[in-house]
Amino acid sequence: MHHKNINILLILLLLWNPLMILLLTRNIYISVLLPFCILVLGYWLLKSPSFRLKVWAFNLCALTSICSHSELLFREFYNNLDIPNLYELHGKYYFNKPYITKKFSTNEYVSNYYTNSQGYRIDELDNANEPIRHCDWLFIGDSFTQGAQVDYQDLYTSKLYRNYPDKVIVNAGISGAGLYDELNYFRDRGKQLNPKVVFLQIGVFNDFFNIKEHKATFQDYLMEKSNLYRFIAFNVFSTDSLPLGRWTEPFFPTKQENIDYNILYQKSSPVKDLDVRTFKQCITEWKREVESIGGELKLILIPTKEQTSPELLYEVMQKYHIKQTEIDMDAPNRLLKQEAKQLKLQTFDLTNDFRHSKDFPFFHQDEHMNVIGHDLVAHNLTIGLKKDAHNIKSFSNSNSHDRYPSFYSNDSILLFQTQDHDHYKICKRYLNQQLTECIITSVEELIHPIYSNDLRYIAYTEGNQNNSETDVILYDNVSEEYTKINERNCYAAIPMISPNCTLIAFPSWKNKKNSYPKIYVYDIKKKRVLLSIPAQSECWRPIFNKNSNKIFYIQKEKKFIVKLYDLKTNKSIDVFHMPYDIWDITLSPSEKYLVYAGNKDGNWDLFSYCFKTKQIKQLTKTIGNEWDPSFGLNDNELWYAGTFGFNDGIYQKTIKL
Repeated sequence: MHHKNINILLILLLLWNPLMILLLTRNIYISVLLPFCILVLGYWLLKSPSFRLKVWAFNLCALTSICSHSELLFREFYNNLDIPNLYELHGKYYFNKPYITKKFSTNEYVSNYYTNSQGYRIDELDNANEPIRHCDWLFIGDSFTQGAQVDYQDLYTSKLYRNYPDKVIVNAGISGAGLYDELNYFRDRGKQLNPKVVFLQIGVFNDFFNIKEHKATFQDYLMEKSNLYRFIAFNVFSTDSLPLGRWTEPFFPTKQENIDYNILYQKSSPVKDLDVRTFKQCITEWKREVESIGGELKLILIPTKEQTSPELLYEVMQKYHIKQTEIDMDAPNRLLKQEAKQLKLQTFDLTNDFRHSKDFPFFHQDEHMNVIGHDLVAHNLTIGLKKDAHNIKSFSNSNSHDRYPSFYSNDSILLFQTQDHDHYKICKRYLNQQLTECIITSVEELIHPIYSNDLRYIAYTEGNQNNSETDVILYDNVSEEYTKINERNCYAAIPMISPNCTLIAFPSWKNKKNSYPKIYVYDIKKKRVLLSIPAQSECWRPIFNKNSNKIFYIQKEKKFIVKLYDLKTNKSIDVFHMPYDIWDITLSPSEKYLVYAGNKDGNWDLFSYCFKTKQIKQLTKTIGNEWDPSFGLNDNELWYAGTFGFNDGIYQKTIKL
């Protein structure tokens, strides 16, 4: 090979060197294969008789190399100027990127934004790797539903969940998405969640004009993949004009733009007429698609600032030279109402709620809803969805993984486990005073807390649950002593203190392979283990009867069954079994019933067993998980923990046994 050709190939390798590609793609295979392919292609071109082809190929290679190096330099040295990319393109729609952890900060708000592996918005403590497979209610909309300007717990969907805590709710808001973008998302991914109700949020701000399907262009993909191009597009190419220092859609500076695109402007044009027809057609398509999976479509209308604030409307009219006689501020409301009536769809129009709000529901510069606005939407939906309400109250105010509630009637105390960013906590809450006190804090897991009835002792599990390396700790409030009660070379969990405050029952297993947990009984005063209940398979979840002379527990056979051990006769009997697994068990105050968590339908629900009639009654039936049952003052008051999609907490339900 001529030295000239070798030099050209070396230049090609320099332009597309593997290290540069590795730093850009973070993929070792691409960084090896791409330079190799370029060298092979270059060698083939050198053999070509076409000089023009060689020139074009070399220049293309050089230009793309310059762009790639520029992208790398921007990422490495000007990362602080990066415009966050929150979306992934999917052909006819785009959706939120997975695993986003961003903090948005402006002079009006500071918010934290997190998404899971599917791109759905989650709370900070939620497991991003845990996908959601089904939901009861799916909310789809643009940035007004996405709500990136507020924290997760302040979203209207999160606030609505607190009023309907047995619903699995998914927020699929996509900033900037139009009605057809959202419809294509639903066809592709939303249907897979099999929602019973789909709430389509429509905004007067931008959902009544330019209604059409969009297909991703090369520029769209460049915006998604290139940090440098996003920076240039936002700071150099952008032609957005804000005459009032804020977004004012659907109002525009020129008369013709208002005639063509402003649904609040009375005069129309073929462009606007087409948008109105397309809007109706799109809502009809939405209804058909939702009902094709057996779901129900409901509509939510979010007004613009100008519809809710006379001052802001006057400001726009003055700046854009619009007369009062030229506008109809309720036109979109009537249009949606007429279409909803024709299609028999329930509509939630927030216009009057926003107009009569004591506090302004929007940010003043940013066009989106503030916390007040999200509150109003959640309140309006709560009233309109009363028929879906059940007699369930949410004790938890956020997704702090509250679990293992136990109730103590003397001082109306609820004991439970919770956690924050770095610590696990055992807390008690005085329900009469709405006061929460943290008792024990640790960087290690703290779970299964239980008080003695005299509130002197608290027992709990501490350690690594995933590795089954946990201990049972007994804390004495009088002596302030901590005691590990499981024996040496043994692990333990899930303690239960007897009603007479003398014994603790707990499952324990040896620190070796093929060891299974058995139920042990510990004497608090003697500070030693008295006995273990004989068993040939694993046993869990011990509870005492009122007289502290019998222990109910579960034992693994084909499925977990409920057994009873008599401390006087030292004999065990089978109580009942089901064709599905039984887990957490608790006795009602009257001791007439045993309530348990059962995995009957592929998720955990709560059931009751009547000792007299031997009848089973299902107490909950949701697509979430309910577990950790514990009774309150009487047989009708049940506390429990649960997870419902991305939300979790402790709940209280009135039941009839």
